[in-house]
Amino acid sequence: MGKKIKKEQIDVWRLDDIDGIEFRSGVAVKEPYPKHWHEEYQFCFIENGGGELTYRGASHNTPEISLFIVHPGEVHSNSTEIGCSFRSIYVQPEVIKNTLTDSENSKKTLPFFPNPMIFDDEIISDYLNLHLSAKNYDSTLEKENSLLKMLTKLVNRYAQEKINLEIFGKEHKAVNKIRDYIIEHYDQNISLKKLSKLVSLSPFHMNRVFSQEIGMPPHAFQTQVRIAKAKQLIRKGLPLSEVATTTGFADQSHFNRHFKKLMKITPSEY
Repeated sequence: MGKKIKKEQIDVWRLDDIDGIEFRSGVAVKEPYPKHWHEEYQFCFIENGGGELTYRGASHNTPEISLFIVHPGEVHSNSTEIGCSFRSIYVQPEVIKNTLTDSENSKKTLPFFPNPMIFDDEIISDYLNLHLSAKNYDSTLEKENSLLKMLTKLVNRYAQEKINLEIFGKEHKAVNKIRDYIIEHYDQNISLKKLSKLVSLSPFHMNRVFSQEIGMPPHAFQTQVRIAKAKQLIRKGLPLSEVATTTGFADQSHFNRHFKKLMKITPSEY
């Protein structure tokens, strides 16, 4: 276990544009959590320190750099002798169902994880990226894609039942329709739910087939369209602050970050 940590603090926040998800971060938390349950899935990454999870009749060591999962409705408790810092995400079951269902007509079931402890570096990296960046994403598509990416890997590697990855027959037309919609509405804050309803595919399946055919997920494609439009406006002499808002970025700092990532120079240098 890691070094003892001193100053205790817990922060809680939620997303304005995606319901059913709550983020928490704790520093130097030493008070034990007695037996309890919650209606959401709990995902908890131990960043520093460590402790113990009592869950489904067994005790699990929760060391530094580990991720554990608690299924909705399961009674559990947490304790620590040295204190721990953690990053938790609580996700409503309906969000999990709707995010991971492979088609609109599939039976929506909840994934179950027989072993609550995860030590997978790639999944932990995706989890931390979601937790650390959720406040900084400037589009709903980007947030949803980050959540979907993490959950898909987690379920397909560790859940009792994997996701159906079958490809069906109507995806080519669906992808073209989504592509055209994003190009036409590039400046709007589109969601996966909106895009999936356009083509009667589940958000999970729609995102996957779009990524496979286009070569990038919808949020990345939208960002590329926005930057292409921004370049046109810059060449016309519009102020950069106006370019940022016109092309749908949350603010100029988000615009600058995405522009430099793709162009390798800043908007002002361009």
